[in-house]
Amino acid sequence: MSRFKNESAIPLSLETLWFTHSPPTFPYPALRQLGTILNANYAWESTPSLTPGIGTEHTFIGAVAWAEDTDSSAHPPGPSGVITKIRVRWISTSPTSATGEVKNTFPTTTHTARQEITHTHLQRASEWYAPDILGYVKSHIGLTIGDGECWTLAYKALQHAAAKALNEGREPPMLSTGRVHGSLIFEWTACAEYPITYASGILRHVPTGIRAGDILELSDGLFRTRHAGLTGLVGTQHEENVRFSAHTAVIVEVKMEDSTLGVIEQNGRARLVVAENEYNLSNMLGGVVRVYRPIGISLVAGSNLHDVSLAGVCDAW
Repeated sequence: MSRFKNESAIPLSLETLWFTHSPPTFPYPALRQLGTILNANYAWESTPSLTPGIGTEHTFIGAVAWAEDTDSSAHPPGPSGVITKIRVRWISTSPTSATGEVKNTFPTTTHTARQEITHTHLQRASEWYAPDILGYVKSHIGLTIGDGECWTLAYKALQHAAAKALNEGREPPMLSTGRVHGSLIFEWTACAEYPITYASGILRHVPTGIRAGDILELSDGLFRTRHAGLTGLVGTQHEENVRFSAHTAVIVEVKMEDSTLGVIEQNGRARLVVAENEYNLSNMLGGVVRVYRPIGISLVAGSNLHDVSLAGVCDAW
């Protein structure tokens, strides 16, 4: 049984006061580490205390819909049907005295088979979601989003695109589930002997084409760039080596013939800050590069719109 299905194993992290932030940091980091989250929502209410001098009484109710356990990086995991609800109550004058509780609900039905994701699905998904994803990341350059981690920027951009889609009566995209951000459209393990280039054919035959608004995921990546210069009359050369154990970025520009992806990322070159950067894949000597296309939640394995919907879940405990 997964740890996230055991109520007693779910940390509330009340000592971090995540529930007092505006907006609340939800899902908070310790919750995200328990499993992959397909959807999240929250609501809160505040009422003046009946006891003079006590302050305002706050109640926060949040919910997350968990994905199935899977180690696959190729397919987005389907919904498990498990929903975890978290309630936190505190008084404004004493947030460190907050109390919390956890409640799980479990599915009562089985899911259907995985729906095949077609080229048409991928094209439509890019047209629907990319403009809002790009608008979000571009508008936050120079800022810190959430906890400042790279993954958080992609997650928040997808949340923004989902809210816009729902407001316009369209299907929302699935949110980042761990290091999976939609449908995998490109994957390659880099090596020095066979660089990732357009000329080599590696980038030439991506079935749906990498587009702005797709999400880049690097795993154990090693980039080496050689820089030439001139000191006096003497030519000089130095190398820059950059390593990533895991890094997420939103693609904003594709220069395929140069093997270069322009990105907006958080916690990359600029620590804990959203900034522009680019990655020349021909300089990648090791690790795995993956590109994901955000897709609608109905394309998640065996799901329909209701499988990951949290509408009304947080209205009452």
